[in-house]
Amino acid sequence: MQHCGLYFTQRHIDDALKQRDHEPFKTAWSSLDALTLHDSANVLRSGFWWKFTQNHAAAAHALPILEALTVTPLSDDLPLLNEISEVLALAQAYELLRDYDAFEMGAQARWIDAFHERVSALNTRRDLKLTFVEQLWLNTLNIAAGIVLDRPKIMQVGIDAFEAVIRDEVRPQGFLLQAVDGKDGGGMERQILAAAALTLAAEAASHVGVDLWAYHVRGVSALTAAIYPIYYFYTTDKWKWDPKLPAETVQAAFRQHGSYLEIVHRRTESKDVRTVLSELRPIWSAHGGGMTTLTHGIVTRKGLFG
Repeated sequence: MQHCGLYFTQRHIDDALKQRDHEPFKTAWSSLDALTLHDSANVLRSGFWWKFTQNHAAAAHALPILEALTVTPLSDDLPLLNEISEVLALAQAYELLRDYDAFEMGAQARWIDAFHERVSALNTRRDLKLTFVEQLWLNTLNIAAGIVLDRPKIMQVGIDAFEAVIRDEVRPQGFLLQAVDGKDGGGMERQILAAAALTLAAEAASHVGVDLWAYHVRGVSALTAAIYPIYYFYTTDKWKWDPKLPAETVQAAFRQHGSYLEIVHRRTESKDVRTVLSELRPIWSAHGGGMTTLTHGIVTRKGLFG
């Protein structure tokens, strides 16, 4: 298993450092410095500073918070999706900090045990009745956990579930019926959340030798689902799942959950994705990969064909 930042490699770090005076990296660096965050988001931001710049003060600040958060029970009032994504954020934070020299082996072993216990609990609690989107995020967590724990069997559980979703749930147009079909006004947000989960799963797996981006059934893949909702960013006239869906609602959902689009853009260099990103950058999401503009940005091209 490669251990870097869960969703990126040393090459991504090198690109961000090399291009730090160019957009979108320039603004991403400034934004990362200006963020005021708490709890797991605070740890993640400090972890980014350590991983990208070897800032020992940032790592020293993050480490005790990471250790405390992992053994502190989450609130019973926390929605299940938030609980799953919070544990996923802690997984990324650990990956960012695991090479910090003051993170001693004994402390890491205790962290690993506590993390494993949390992941196991989320997979085995009989009182859980997961929604479709919650299950997608749990699949992503299992892939991440397999990487963090160096446990291929745990990772394979998430991979099998990922492939089943692509095979059985993603329609050729890109929507996932179990996500969008609710007639409750939340179909678009669920589609975006589903796309984010699939994107994070595929990206994490790709950096440990499993190319889920290439997995497709008759041309339908994770990218099919990931790109589908962007075409409703400015106008929702043809969105049939939520009646009278305001474009502002779609844009708000992307601002909250759209960090995955930087990963998709780096994979595809789609002009349509780039247009939406121009409205969202720089993107930060503690539960969606951190500062993905920094990890997966591409230097803005200028000129007639840019």
